[in-house]
Amino acid sequence: MKEYICVQVDHHKEIGKVIEEYQKKGWHLHTYQATGQATLVNHYLLFEREVRKKPSSVEVATATAAATAAAA
Repeated sequence: MKEYICVQVDHHKEIGKVIEEYQKKGWHLHTYQATGQATLVNHYLLFEREVRKKPSSVEVATATAAATAAAA
């Protein structure tokens, strides 16, 4: 299942910064749209990400073992 979030960006110079910020949080840009007239343009970024199911006990044990080994 996927999760979506729409972000409005008022100035085109901020688009790259917003995309980078959301990608760091695990989101991926799905679509981009700009609407407006002459000097007033709004930019809409639709982000998506996979909604992960709760990890199984095997996944948790594997991640814990890997983190412990990396710390050693």
